[in-house]
Amino acid sequence: MRNTSASDNGKYPEFCYFASKRDDVFRSFKINPVYTEILEHTSPQQGADYLSIILNNKNLNLGADTWRTLLQNDSVGSPKVTTYKFSNNSITCSPTTLRYIKVLSDIINLFDIDQIKTVSEVGIGYAGQCRILLKMLKIHQYNLVDLPEVLALAERFLNVLDPQNGGGAVRYFDGTHLYNDIVSDLFISNYAFSELNRTVQDIYLEKVILKAKFGYITWNAPLIQSVFKLGGYSLDEFLKIIPNANIFPEQPLTAPGNCIVVWGNK
Repeated sequence: MRNTSASDNGKYPEFCYFASKRDDVFRSFKINPVYTEILEHTSPQQGADYLSIILNNKNLNLGADTWRTLLQNDSVGSPKVTTYKFSNNSITCSPTTLRYIKVLSDIINLFDIDQIKTVSEVGIGYAGQCRILLKMLKIHQYNLVDLPEVLALAERFLNVLDPQNGGGAVRYFDGTHLYNDIVSDLFISNYAFSELNRTVQDIYLEKVILKAKFGYITWNAPLIQSVFKLGGYSLDEFLKIIPNANIFPEQPLTAPGNCIVVWGNK
C-alpha cells in the first residue's frame, strides 16, 4: 500500500482498477460500498442545497438541453438518484452530480472564465467534475492527476460518455510518479489535496498548484486523517504558501470546519 492519501487504502484503488477492466463492476461501481466510502455519498438533502445555489446563480442559466447533457453523468455506474422539483420542473439525478454543477457555479462566479483554457485537477473521482466543466467552459486541455487505478476508471467513464472527445482534451498524470511541471490556468481539488501526506502535497505544490494562476480547493476539516496520521499541511500552513489566497465558507457545509480556498479570483 502506497499510503499517499486517506483514499490510497488498498481497497479503493483495487476496486477502481477492477471497475475500469470488468463490465460487471463498471456497470454499478457508484453504489459499491468500497467506492461510496470514498465518493458518491452526497446526501439527498445536500443535493437539494446544491440545487438551490445553482438555481439562484444569475450567471448560470441552465436550459432543459443543458440539464440533460450534464445529468448524463448519471447514466454510467448506476448511482443512487433523487428527484428534485423546482419551478414546475423536475430532475432526477445523483446528489453528487449536483455538487459538481455547484462547483461549476462557483467557478463562473469567482473567476474570469474567458481566461481559463487549461485546468488541472487533483483527486478526480471518476472524472465527473471534469466532464461537467468540459461541457460548460471553453477548456482546451484538462489535466487529471490521481492514482493510476483511478485514472483508468476515469478514462473509461469519459470514453463511454464522450467517445469523440473524451480523451481529446484530457491528459492523464500518474500522481505517484509526477516528474514534470503541469502548468494550467485553474487548479481544482475538492476534498482531496488536504487528505494527502505532506511529501505528496509538496510535489503537487511544486509541480502543479504553484504553476496555476487560479485555484479552487475544497479543504476538509482539520480533524481528518491527513493532518494527524499522514502529516499533511494544516489550513494555516497551506495559506502561508499560497500568495493572496482567500477563504470562503463551504455551502452547504458538509463537515464542521470545511472551507473553500481560492486564489486569483475576481
